[in-house]
Amino acid sequence: MIIAYNEALNLPRTLRALHGWANRVFVVDSGSTDGTAEIARSAGAEVVSHEWEGYARQKNWALDNLPFESDWILILDADEVLTEGLRQRLFEIAARPVRDVSDNGYFINRLTYFLDHPIRHCGFFPNWNLRFLKRGHGRYEDREVHEHVMMEPPIGYIREPMIHDDQRGLEHYYAKHNRYSTLEARSIHRELTQGTSAGRMANLPGDARRRRWLKHHIMPHVPVPSLWRFLYMYVGRLGVLDGWVGLEFCRFIASYDAMVALKLRELRRQARAQATPGAVQDADEPAVSALAVAEGGEQVLPDRRHTTEASSGGAPDGHAQMQPEPSPWTFKEKVGRAIWMVFGKTVFRMSFHNWYRFRAALLRLFGARIGTGVAIRPTANIEVPWMLDIEDDASVGDHAILYSLGTIHIGRRAIISQFAHLCAGTHDHTDHTFRLIRTPVTIGDDVWIGADAFIGPGVTVGPLSVVGARSSTYKDLPARKVYVGNPARPIKDRVLR
Repeated sequence: MIIAYNEALNLPRTLRALHGWANRVFVVDSGSTDGTAEIARSAGAEVVSHEWEGYARQKNWALDNLPFESDWILILDADEVLTEGLRQRLFEIAARPVRDVSDNGYFINRLTYFLDHPIRHCGFFPNWNLRFLKRGHGRYEDREVHEHVMMEPPIGYIREPMIHDDQRGLEHYYAKHNRYSTLEARSIHRELTQGTSAGRMANLPGDARRRRWLKHHIMPHVPVPSLWRFLYMYVGRLGVLDGWVGLEFCRFIASYDAMVALKLRELRRQARAQATPGAVQDADEPAVSALAVAEGGEQVLPDRRHTTEASSGGAPDGHAQMQPEPSPWTFKEKVGRAIWMVFGKTVFRMSFHNWYRFRAALLRLFGARIGTGVAIRPTANIEVPWMLDIEDDASVGDHAILYSLGTIHIGRRAIISQFAHLCAGTHDHTDHTFRLIRTPVTIGDDVWIGADAFIGPGVTVGPLSVVGARSSTYKDLPARKVYVGNPARPIKDRVLR
């Protein structure tokens, strides 16, 4: 089964590799204008015309409606070619009685060519694609692009690769990336706002699940995602070993991530504008978003099942829907947090246990205000260092959490015991954007925060107070008292001998 649209340059190579081996070859054409259908018929394939529904829906329609006869179905893209070793391996599987084959389908390895060179690194090889399946098993997830087959295990793997080599050149590649990045951004935005991503990801293969999780939870929040993608592919996955083509390929794929991130930001901006009460469309703004572009240059209107509900401000039960706010961090803060998480935290954690001056100097390098004689253990977890203000002779114990989304001030000689949690950030649960609120935490001079205690957002603990182990407080605590419990209550005065 081959899905095709204007594949005259690619299809002959693909069909030649199937000649005399597959009993029936179906080419599902969606209105090609370059002779694709004629080429397919001349090569002995059966051409079925079907109006384009989208990548996953087109394939699912074909699986449901084509008159397959064999026990096994091979799904190919029009720019993929089977090698002799792969054909032999597939034939061996298909020649056995289907009931004797325990696997319901097989992942096939794929070797991608870029500028006529094979890409054997960059995280693109091996590249597993579930393409060989028992008839009646497997269905594509309903997603605009980069869809995966959903299938019950067991699923096998075939190491002999097929060749992925698009003959249409870089101009087509760039146009494809522009189209795919639009669909990818729309898919991610819809899955995040509709809350449908978790269930889908649970059924994906391991590698696909990890990639989808990164796209949902990491890419929208890190600065310059294309840079991290390039470093991952070129350095982490040894793209450098693919020579100059590897360098250009890593740059090319990284640019795709940049396009997805930018278009996702645009979709969020549009969603916020629609959700704003009384918002009207700018007279200069086009009625159809610049992102609403699909295959062949056709316009794709927003899915009214989602936009109507969002614009009305109501869900089916009459309650307002959540629409998470965009990142509240500036570009400079994002870069600083990324450098701190990747390098600063790593060096901080690896430092020797009594290198207190070294860790204090490292925090100052990242903008923290650290007094003299401050002792912070290497396992302490510091979220945003430039939000810290720690005065002389204070100490922070092992595994303490200084969640400094807002300012955390720790007074002179204060003690933050092991596993204590100072939380200087919360969210407005009454706001449909779940807006971040950065609320400072202030620990007075000579305060002792016991082990595993929790100090909530906006709380001030007065000088010389004690918050007992595993106690929690969500409001200010006056000075010179001992507090225990959840919520913490005073049990006695603190009197120094």
